[in-house]
Amino acid sequence: MSGSTHVDFEHTGPGLPAGELLRRYWQPAFVSEELPVAHPKPLKILGEELTLYRGEDKVARIIDGRCPHRGLVMSVGKVEGDSIRCRYHGWKIDPTGQCVEQPFEPKSFAAKVRVRSYPVEEYFGLIWVYLGPAPTPPLPRWPSLEQCGYFHVVELRKWNYFHDLENTVDDVHQRWVHAEGIYQDAANAGQIPAATALETEYGLMQYTSFPNGYLRKLALFMPNMLYFTSGAGMLRGFKSFLWNVPVDDVSHKMFFLLVAAHLSPEDGRDVAEGVRSGMRYVASSLPPVEQVIQSVLSGEKRWEDIESRPDLLLIEDGIVLVGQGIIPDRSKNRLGASDAAIILLRKLYTREMSRIEKGEQPTAFPGPDEQLLAQIDEFQAEPA
Repeated sequence: MSGSTHVDFEHTGPGLPAGELLRRYWQPAFVSEELPVAHPKPLKILGEELTLYRGEDKVARIIDGRCPHRGLVMSVGKVEGDSIRCRYHGWKIDPTGQCVEQPFEPKSFAAKVRVRSYPVEEYFGLIWVYLGPAPTPPLPRWPSLEQCGYFHVVELRKWNYFHDLENTVDDVHQRWVHAEGIYQDAANAGQIPAATALETEYGLMQYTSFPNGYLRKLALFMPNMLYFTSGAGMLRGFKSFLWNVPVDDVSHKMFFLLVAAHLSPEDGRDVAEGVRSGMRYVASSLPPVEQVIQSVLSGEKRWEDIESRPDLLLIEDGIVLVGQGIIPDRSKNRLGASDAAIILLRKLYTREMSRIEKGEQPTAFPGPDEQLLAQIDEFQAEPA
């Protein structure tokens, strides 16, 4: 078998087919509680420099990353009310991107200056942004989960986002790459399942049938959101949402949202604090992830020499993904039957990007609403 080759899945800047596809959907951008009032943050998504700030009215907003006057990053600016003022010459930009004050210029000049601003919403503890063309689609919501406990894991992954999309729908890698997971769970240990993939109205479903009757399901909502119910270890039963959001062509952020009906909101906050404490410990006490990855890829260390640590999964993924090359040559891949989901993912991206290149409208894939999530939860594979 073979997948699509010589297609630019990786580059997502403005005007590029993959970038235009991703821009048509809401993307998580930041964790809400990590954005204090009047503390602007620089933000980079899909290769675009942006400024994120929370006004004195406590509303989060995103505008272009640089002042239109001389190009200073606006994240060093001063928040005033619902607007932000550049530190260089005092130009003030309101939430719509309109320049409203230029202290040393004629009053009429400000009305002629505007930067881009973007739709922003906050939901499930995340700040979401829409970077695409009008009209803005509704942000998917899950009312039945809103009273459940939840927590986030957000990782900066220093490799291309499409690597991780392929890696996540590649269920076989779970058996060989990760020290812990569904394949190491007591009930599934040592079993060799059958894996396949189906095209759906929202993208694709990859499912893996184990000989003991266990069925692992993973849905990819085009273009870059995954949904599954965790089936092993401490996370058994958590509804898991995952987005791979490009920062640029060689890095992305993975936003992992885990929701559990058996946790109260208070318990969810306790778990979240535990996760944050673990991440702080990693950052302050252990060698950086990139250092460990390179030590294995260079031959300095063996895979077996990697120490157990809270971010072990990140390191394991990094080794196999960076080890393919930052922008790998997929034309050399020899894909087999177990790669059905990867082949289908490439087919979907190739088809939608081709439509964009031709000036056609890509498919309007439905978002992950509650009805679709329920269908996925209830899915049963046909007997082999």
